[in-house]
Amino acid sequence: MAIDSASALRTGGAMTWTRFLLKSQDCDVRWLNQTLLLPTTEPSGSLSERLAPRVFEDIHEKGKNPDGAYWAEYGNSGGKFNLFERVCERVPKSRPWLLRDFIGYVQPDPAPILESRTRLMGYTYQRGLLFVPGRVVSAVKHLDPVLYADLEQRCAKALVKAATPETLIFVIAFLHEMTWRRRHDVEASGRLAYDAVDEFTTSFSRREFDDADMLAQRLHGPLVDAVANVVVWGDRCAPSKFVPSLEDLSALPFLMEKSREMLDACACLHAAGEEWYECMGRPLPERYQEGAIEVTCDGISSHTPAPASIAAALLALKSNVLRVHADVEREYEDSLQSTPVMKTTRSKPVGNRDSDRRATKLPRRSRPSSGAKSA
Repeated sequence: MAIDSASALRTGGAMTWTRFLLKSQDCDVRWLNQTLLLPTTEPSGSLSERLAPRVFEDIHEKGKNPDGAYWAEYGNSGGKFNLFERVCERVPKSRPWLLRDFIGYVQPDPAPILESRTRLMGYTYQRGLLFVPGRVVSAVKHLDPVLYADLEQRCAKALVKAATPETLIFVIAFLHEMTWRRRHDVEASGRLAYDAVDEFTTSFSRREFDDADMLAQRLHGPLVDAVANVVVWGDRCAPSKFVPSLEDLSALPFLMEKSREMLDACACLHAAGEEWYECMGRPLPERYQEGAIEVTCDGISSHTPAPASIAAALLALKSNVLRVHADVEREYEDSLQSTPVMKTTRSKPVGNRDSDRRATKLPRRSRPSSGAKSA
């Protein structure tokens, strides 16, 4: 399973990458050859269609790996360049669509837990987010079960509907964390991961990717294998210290903004929940102190927020969490709305002189074959 899945992810990822480029740049494969082979030192030129080597065809049609320094350099200098890295310099949003990050989860040995934690922290840090602490999620469930059920359904749905490589790998990394902890409720994060895989692959046709059905069939099995591998073997990694931001997690990844307002709302709800005793000796945030009941025992005070404060904290948390997850869900659409790079290059071809012809054309005998070594 591991070898076949890894191979399928490599070829399917390369095909997905070119299809993302075609969709986000609103172009065809010929335009990719004319424009994205050029080094970034040529910001306003393109190769003429007659001279541009047919490089992207093998990637688009056969899944050849673009991530390797085996492409002949522009200018016939004898050097080689990494096509994937060059393209990502111009289209940074295309980087995760090669799907390289998933390969580690289908290897015979699971990805180390530190790798998954790095993904979780990177995802939240880049977006300025925090996980809603598990004790706060429990407090919400205790204080307002109807609200909790609504948040659980809508937040999970948003993570699934995002259908981006970044969010899918985030969900799988979260499942890894839950499996590694041997949580009794790990089934919830497992269902979320499987649903996210289904949505990711079926979304290709809605996004009008070329050969969407073929691509979905090619990738669905390996991605399901990645989730299954984490479920079965994800607790096998060596022990690791908890990262402070990951110490207290619920069974599902509820996300909120990293702000003083949200930290105060969480503190209020923690003090009002079933685990209120953990807050003894800590004053409530100032904005939630009005009407609070204070009880002192053996010199240690506990504070019970007033009903109005609890209601305000619940509303603040609900509004913020739903807004954050709605933003995550919109990231797929946003990723396809980037301005195409080098719009002017279509009218400014390079290669009208004989010297340019020699510098840009890759003769058949010197071109890497479609079976060139992959990185």
